[in-house]
Amino acid sequence: MKFLYLYITFMSLIIFSCTLEKKDFDNPVDFEANDERGIGAPTIVFYPLTQTRTLQDSVEIGSYIVFKEDSIKAFSGVHLQIHFPNDLLDLDTILPGLLMTDTNQSTPLFNYLYDEENSIVDIYAYFLDTVKQSLEATGHIANIKFKSNSTGSDSIHYNISECEVINFDDNLIQLNGQRSAEIIIE
Repeated sequence: MKFLYLYITFMSLIIFSCTLEKKDFDNPVDFEANDERGIGAPTIVFYPLTQTRTLQDSVEIGSYIVFKEDSIKAFSGVHLQIHFPNDLLDLDTILPGLLMTDTNQSTPLFNYLYDEENSIVDIYAYFLDTVKQSLEATGHIANIKFKSNSTGSDSIHYNISECEVINFDDNLIQLNGQRSAEIIIE
């Protein structure tokens, strides 16, 4: 009987002492999670949503375009205007993402302009392929790497009024939202 009492006590301690952590998953191409935040597709998002770095660390942000699976539109080009806090970050490198790479695995037509005074980056990416004219997918447009220059927190965001997605015939595809990214430098 004493053994049963100890067993019940021990099992009660195990069961009632456990706490479940709420996991906050961050998937940049999850249109359902974006819908829950009030960001309708097609949308442009940064990944990760939040990151904390030290002053010596670099900060890397991915830029993504997200369509709903039942309303994907064919597109061939993207212009993204990105604003970042230059009192917190210095632009280091911008590289093309995986989505716009053609079937021959070559680099797409990819260029950017940097307005250092206003801390604005304009990214231009165009899908060029010998087999097809456009993409019908959700995915990674660019990687942007920064060097931290001071401590603090701020956001990197798209200037949605200047961002454009176009199809092969140069017609605009309306963007319905954007998701910024928070950067914390300690």
